[in-house]
Amino acid sequence: MPTFKDRKCYFHKNDVKFIDYKNVRLLRRFMTQYFKIVPKYYSGTCLKHQKQVAKAIKTARIVGLLPFTR
Repeated sequence: MPTFKDRKCYFHKNDVKFIDYKNVRLLRRFMTQYFKIVPKYYSGTCLKHQKQVAKAIKTARIVGLLPFTR
């Protein structure tokens, strides 16, 4: 049975080079139902990509593409 530590980074697995704040469908994958950012030990992303995801989500919130709360 795989554990959280066995997960591979989504962005390394799918060869994603750049995380765009306008790609709302991708960013929603890393948010809870209450629009909180999922921690890296749940999502399985590496530290580098987790920081990029968090920055993209925060930018999308400011621009108005994603809500701050539900």
